[in-house]
Amino acid sequence: MSFKTYKIKRLRKFLITGMLLAILFSPRIKDYAMSSPVSNSQPILFSHYSSLFNHLEQAGFKFEDIRELFQDPRVEYYNDIAFSMYQPPTMDNYSSIYFHTDNEAYEIDEFINRYGEQLKEAEHRYNVDLEAIVAVLFVETKIGKIVGKYSVFNVLSSLAVADSPESLARIENHVNEQYHYLNYDERQNLIHNYQERAIRKAFWARTEFGSLMQLHFDSHIDINELPGSYAGAFGYPQFMPSNVTRYGIDGDNDGKIDLYNYTDAIMSVGNFLSKKGWTEDTDRQHRALLRYNNSRAYVANVLETANSIREDLGLTGQIDPSL
Repeated sequence: MSFKTYKIKRLRKFLITGMLLAILFSPRIKDYAMSSPVSNSQPILFSHYSSLFNHLEQAGFKFEDIRELFQDPRVEYYNDIAFSMYQPPTMDNYSSIYFHTDNEAYEIDEFINRYGEQLKEAEHRYNVDLEAIVAVLFVETKIGKIVGKYSVFNVLSSLAVADSPESLARIENHVNEQYHYLNYDERQNLIHNYQERAIRKAFWARTEFGSLMQLHFDSHIDINELPGSYAGAFGYPQFMPSNVTRYGIDGDNDGKIDLYNYTDAIMSVGNFLSKKGWTEDTDRQHRALLRYNNSRAYVANVLETANSIREDLGLTGQIDPSL
């Protein structure tokens, strides 16, 4: 045997051994990068979500169901979701099957006239002033006129893997490129802060995405078409998915919770505020609204709007918006 032939055989043996070791010791996440007949780009796409897939399986979802949802051509991974100033891309268009912004849009007085019966029922059932419910819906989405323009599915699924090694490395590269004028210690501190934020956000987003999946199976909502905020809140009251599963109400008894349905939205807001401690006491109202949105400016805005509605309705008493 010639020396050249010997070297070729040694090299071939080395390569085969390396391939076998890679297969044996590669992490389970490689399972999610298997080829798919739907799209040649899917193995790459699936590899981004490996930790999310593991989390969802541990939460009790079937891998076949998860894979089917992520095979949808509307699924997109947002590489830069972990950056503090990143703005997700807007949805190109959205259907009116589950949300109806093209069909109904109300001013406050029109809305109260149209849904007065439902508002009074919610007030009676949850002991939450109807004007407060209307005020929340107005401040959140102008009573359905502005429901958000970002894909809830893509925002939450991308954010759910913001703590992956790939994402954390991208943060480091981003800081070093964008803040190259800072000294080394300042850049390292910024990298640490960004990465810590990404880790916290990913933990939170995995829980929210699990709730979104549960809504898909419980209410048969096409979660790949849901528009919402850049943070993943959606519907007329802008609930996060976990709040829909905890506090959402099927107000019209059609068998599903649809927050693009005004009756469901009214009852869900009333239930949320009630569960968060809303009473006639002003301090309790403030605290309940802070659980809705942890912003004192937001609370003041909602309560000032509620007072304006009370005046228009000729009701007595005022809610103190000051904190």
